[in-house]
Formats: sequence, C-alpha cells, structure tokens
Amino acid sequence: MSQTEITTKTAGDPAALWEWAVPVFSFGGAAFAILAWTSGINIDLRFTAAGCVIASVVLAYLAWIRPKKDIVALTTPIYAIIFFAVPLDDAVATIILELLYAVSLSILLVRLKSRFGVAAIAHDEGTLAGRLGDYVEKTLPACSTMPPAAAHKAAVTFMRYAAGEYADVPIEAREGILLLDGSGCAPAFSTAFEILTEQAAITEKSRPVPEWYKQFLSADEALLARPLPPATKKVDGYNAGFDAALDNALLLLYAAAWNASAADRPHLRTAEAFATRVIEG
Repeated sequence: MSQTEITTKTAGDPAALWEWAVPVFSFGGAAFAILAWTSGINIDLRFTAAGCVIASVVLAYLAWIRPKKDIVALTTPIYAIIFFAVPLDDAVATIILELLYAVSLSILLVRLKSRFGVAAIAHDEGTLAGRLGDYVEKTLPACSTMPPAAAHKAAVTFMRYAAGEYADVPIEAREGILLLDGSGCAPAFSTAFEILTEQAAITEKSRPVPEWYKQFLSADEALLARPLPPATKKVDGYNAGFDAALDNALLLLYAAAWNASAADRPHLRTAEAFATRVIEG
C-alpha cells in the first residue's frame, strides 16, 4: 500500500450518545430558562444553567477519552462554574449567556471531533481477526521485553500517522526510540520508529522518494508482516522497497502496542480497519 493510498477509517463510535448530550443539556437548560421567564415563573436561573455545567463535564469527558487531548475542551467545566456560579442580576442577560455558552460548547464539540480523533470507549479488547490478528500473535514473544511506556509511544506514533498528523510523528517516534534504549527489544522496533520518522517528514513536505532511505535489515524479517522486496526502482520509478518499509513499520508498531500496552487497545481498535488495509493491501 503506497502512501497516497492510505486513508483513515475508524470503527463505529459508542461515544455518539455522549456527544448528543452536549447540545441537549446546554440548549435544553437555556430553553427551560426561556420558558420559565416568558411564563413569569420565578426561579433561580442557576438551576437552568446547570445544563451548561453538565454539558461541559460531558465535553471534558469526551476530550479525555481521546488519544490526543484537547486542553480547551478539558477545561470547560471550570469556565462553566465561573460563569454560572453567581447569576447575573438581569434574567435576560443570564439567558443570553446560557445560549452563547451552549453555542460555544457545540463549536468545541465539532472541533474536538474534527481535530482530535475518534473517542475510544467500550470496545472489546479481545483478539484481532484475520491476517492482522495472526501477525500480531506472531510478534507476541518479541514484545515481551518491551517497556509499557515504549509500547504506548508505538500506539501514539501509529495513531498519529494513521490520522495524517505527520508533523507529530517524529516527536512521538523519537521518544519511543529513547524508551527502547537498553530494553533488550529487537532492533526492528527502533528501526520501525526511525522509518516512520523519515517517511512522515517526506509525506508532510511532499518530497520525492529519496535514493537512500531507512529500511529493515534481513535479520528483522522474522518480525515483519511482509517479506523484504528488492530496494530497486522499476522502469516507471516505483520503488516497492520504500512502500514495504512503511507498511512493515506501521504494522510492527501496531503489533507492539497491542501486545505490550493493553491500555491502548481501545484506541488501537478505532484504527483496526486502517491496519487491516495495510496488511492486506
């Protein structure tokens, strides 16, 4: 599978109901405040503002369960308390504030979904199916000495690349390499990080395939999903070795993360379709 063919597709998101709760609670509280005000019912508008507070907590939860955290969404409960702990003297002003805050939460929810990936909760960790599952199981013994922190970096690096966040890949990959130092893991894992570091930079800047690039060694082949092709260009300029290095690096990091970082499995589940396309492509 070539770089231009790789796209991200995530599994169904069970957090969808929680996402609906954000506008329902925030706008629902504001709607109740409007109804009470127009009906002449004298109530403390802090009760209706509780809808915005609850919606903020839900939004913060949705931000927390994503692989990449949104600090703005995480801090919305604090602002909700600041804004609504002491009601304004004017009921109309309070209602307008609730409506504006509800709109803001909805915008932040859209931003969270578009820029910070898919939420990963309530997925069955189980086992992986098909060729991907067979490959991950094959690499299990080699992952036994991998530090959990390095496995977590493998998960984050894979997820960043799968999401097209190429600028972040080298940062995560370099940290993964440092965490592998002295761990006794097979060198192929460090090589996988190095390959993604290089290829993410090439993809981000739309550079042509270089004559010399990072590859796995023949000694690494037992841990790879695909055999190593000749690192030579065809007449049309296509270099199978370059794409194979990327695919093998992605799959090896996915397997390492799955086998050695159980906490990351829910996130990896959301990219299972992507990893399956890589191994079957």
